[in-house]
Amino acid sequence: MTPSKPLVRIGTRGSPLALWQARWVATALQQHHAGLQTEIVVIKTAGDRNRHDPLPQTGGKGLFVMDIEEALLRGAIEVAVHSMKDMPTDLPDGLHVSALPPRAEVRDAFVSQDGRRLTQIDGPWRIGTSSLRRQAQLRAFSNALQVCDLRGNVDTRLRKLRQGDVEGVVLAAAGLSRLGLASEITELLPIDMMLPPAGQGALALETTAGHWVDDLLAPLNDPTTASAVAAERTVLQHLGGGCSVPIAVLGQCQGDRLRVQALVSSPDGNHALRREISGPLDQSVPLGERLAAQLHADGAGDILQAL
Repeated sequence: MTPSKPLVRIGTRGSPLALWQARWVATALQQHHAGLQTEIVVIKTAGDRNRHDPLPQTGGKGLFVMDIEEALLRGAIEVAVHSMKDMPTDLPDGLHVSALPPRAEVRDAFVSQDGRRLTQIDGPWRIGTSSLRRQAQLRAFSNALQVCDLRGNVDTRLRKLRQGDVEGVVLAAAGLSRLGLASEITELLPIDMMLPPAGQGALALETTAGHWVDDLLAPLNDPTTASAVAAERTVLQHLGGGCSVPIAVLGQCQGDRLRVQALVSSPDGNHALRREISGPLDQSVPLGERLAAQLHADGAGDILQAL
C-alpha cells in the first residue's frame, strides 16, 4: 500500500550521465504524481572505485550495479536507476526491473579528433573504447586501427581524446545526447557495422518485487521498449554472455513485429557469427531463445569456448 505522503529515494551512481538519468526519472515521477517527493541518493559502486583495470578483469559491468542493488535490498532506497546495458541478466533474489521508459538512440557514435569519419581513416589511428564488443567490431571493420582500452565516464574519455591519448573514441550516442553533447558526434555508426549491446539506450528502473513504488513507476514503462529489451537479454542469457564476451544484440519493433539481430565474435574480430530472427512482438522471449539456439547450432559455442 502506497503511503499517504510517499518519499521515493532514487539510487544512482554519481557520474554526470547517471545523475542525468536519475533526475529524469524523478521529474517523470513528479509529472505523473502531483506532490510526490523524491530524493537522489548517490552510491559509489565498485566499478567507480576501480577506474583503471579493464572491465573484464574486474568483474564486468555488474560492478556498476551491485552496490546500488544492496541499497535496495536493505531498504535504503526505493528505486535504482541503471543503464540497462550495465545490468547482468540474472538479478538478485527479491529484485526485479519494474519499468523501462521509452528507449533513446540505440546506435554507437564515433567521435574523432579532427572530424574525419571512420571510412576516411587512412592510417593506424588509435581508437579508444573499453567494450570488447566495440573492439571486436572495430577490428573486423579495419585491421589498420589500433584499438585501445579506454575507461572512464563520457567527459573523461572526451578529455583523453582532446589531449591526444587517442585519435577517436566510440561512445553510446544516447549518453552523449542526454549530456547535451550531441554536437560532439562525428558520425552515428550504422547497425550493420556496429551492432549495439543488449539494452543500449534503455533505462532500467529496479525495485524490490511487490514494493508499493511499482504502482508509481507503472506510467513510466514503455511496453515496446520492454519487449525489445526482453528479447535482447534472453539472447544474452542463453549465450552465457557478459562484459567479457563480444556479444551484440538488438531488437527492433516494426508495428506488431519484432526483428532481433545478434552477433557473437572473437575479440580480434576474425571469427564472427551474425544471425537474425523476426516474429510477433508479444513473443519476445521465445524469439530470443530461438535466436540463441540458432547461434549455438551454427558454432557460437566454439567461439565462446575459445575466449
